[in-house]
Amino acid sequence: MSWPILAVILLVPLCGAMLLLVVPGSRSGVIRVVLATVTAVTLGLSCVLLVAFLAVPSPASSRLTGTANGQSLTTVHSPVTFQFQEQVNWLHTSGSLSRFQPALNEGNNAFNQSGPPPINFSFHLGVDGLSVWLIALAALLFLVAAVVLSRKEPHLKAFAVLMLLSEVGVIGVLTSLDLVLFYFFWEAALIPLYFLMLGWGDERRGRAAIKFIVYTVAGSLFMLLAIIGVYFVTGTQTGVYTFDVPTLIAAQSFVQTIHSTTFSLFGHSFPALNPQDWLFLAFALAFAIKVPLVPFHSWLPDAYSSGRTPFLVFFAGIVSKLGAFGFIRYNLTLFPQASHFFQPLLMGLGVASILYGALAALAQSDIKRIVAYASISHLGFVVLGIFALNVDGLNGAIIQMVNHGVVIAALFICVGIFEARFATRRLADLGGLAKAMPVMAGVFLVVALAGLGMPLLNSFVGEFLILLGAFQVSPAWAVIASLGVILACWYMLRMYQGLTQGPLRAPGASNEESVVQLAVQRIGRVDLGPIELVALAPLVALMVVIGVYPAPIIRYSRFSAAQYVQAVDRGSLAKTSDRTVTPPGSSYRGVG
Repeated sequence: MSWPILAVILLVPLCGAMLLLVVPGSRSGVIRVVLATVTAVTLGLSCVLLVAFLAVPSPASSRLTGTANGQSLTTVHSPVTFQFQEQVNWLHTSGSLSRFQPALNEGNNAFNQSGPPPINFSFHLGVDGLSVWLIALAALLFLVAAVVLSRKEPHLKAFAVLMLLSEVGVIGVLTSLDLVLFYFFWEAALIPLYFLMLGWGDERRGRAAIKFIVYTVAGSLFMLLAIIGVYFVTGTQTGVYTFDVPTLIAAQSFVQTIHSTTFSLFGHSFPALNPQDWLFLAFALAFAIKVPLVPFHSWLPDAYSSGRTPFLVFFAGIVSKLGAFGFIRYNLTLFPQASHFFQPLLMGLGVASILYGALAALAQSDIKRIVAYASISHLGFVVLGIFALNVDGLNGAIIQMVNHGVVIAALFICVGIFEARFATRRLADLGGLAKAMPVMAGVFLVVALAGLGMPLLNSFVGEFLILLGAFQVSPAWAVIASLGVILACWYMLRMYQGLTQGPLRAPGASNEESVVQLAVQRIGRVDLGPIELVALAPLVALMVVIGVYPAPIIRYSRFSAAQYVQAVDRGSLAKTSDRTVTPPGSSYRGVG
């Protein structure tokens, strides 16, 4: 593809936000049309990107030239390949610091030099088989959020502008191939998300917003220090000083692992971590908060329970996936030895999140908090699959990231529909709603069954592969994690039956007729309206299609999972060079 599609995908929502700034705030209809059009165009471009990527799933890999530690770099290939790379120098200070010779080609910006290292940031974009699925998911969820956004939403113009800026930040995180650029988008996305959380929601939104920003910024600070550490540790050991992600991934073949030593304290010996371990932990902290993993999860239930439905569609649907994305893209590839060393810890945290989230969901009476804790449990499966460190587990994690985004967005739309009609989220206050809302009850049943991992619906596919991968590493972890599936059946069916079965009741209604009248007075209808059907239809369709015929997505995501497993398994230049990955439907020999 000759035109810069990734830059265009980034610019479309940014230009849309700028356009909305000149639209009068009183023109709510125009604002909603512009917002829907911009997000629809972004989704269309994302689909073009996905189709183009799947048509040629393995481009030429990034190759180094020059030497590192006296060894030729010409035989080194990046285990993870990227397509549609676009690169422009951003900050380039090498000329004023030292003399250097270019060490890389094919769009990468690393150098071998004697003397002080240069500082080179680049606006470097690209996608692989991980990010391309998440970009399409993000674009879909932002469009769905635009559809469910009411024209009566307070401060509609401000909400729409902040929403589009959030989309820019999310897509920027997913397309960045420079660590500094990645950090820029990672932090930039927090600003509109914070104001969306602070400005719209219930009376607890202020506390939730502060908690979210404090947790996330604290984790980001450690990640920033780790980014600087990666630059110097990799440069010191290889002679290649760069923030360029493909280059750093390839250069890990030459990074020597410093074996752990011990230190003494009060007469006792304790193991000491090496620099790679500390850098791994700093990145992992930022991503564990964003996922979130137990015990870094306490910001999420408050944020989800206080947020508005349009905000939660994309916030819960895609933003939480950025942490899982970071684990795969950065922890596995930049710190392969540390990933194996900390594998038991991360798998344990994943299982703890599965069980804690499920048990906490059972204890909730607020249906939004039930969905919030269910999200923690489901994302625990994703982390378990990632740190199984095998193709089945990682393939399942990639698929489950997409599945979770679809299911959680649909769940929050359903919860928002109940709340809008009956002004309550208490499970005990509602019941028998299938009598008044038969279409809604049918749609909600499909969504709830997908959430509990029912076969022939999408979540079953991802969870099955994750448990298959985890079983290969530790049957004990897989068996314990499978208890989360049983608990999911419990809390999902408890919520569904409590809302839809039994006598028809709602707060402020003395009989079944008054329940219907109450909803009609509040929003003009009881059952699903056309806009709500339009918003839920693509999500439900994806649940069914992926569940019934998962072969295409499994086949293509498996190729990407194999590349990341290759990256985390390499231990030497020979190991990296000898292994190959053949993409589905292609005879191209990828990396090695």
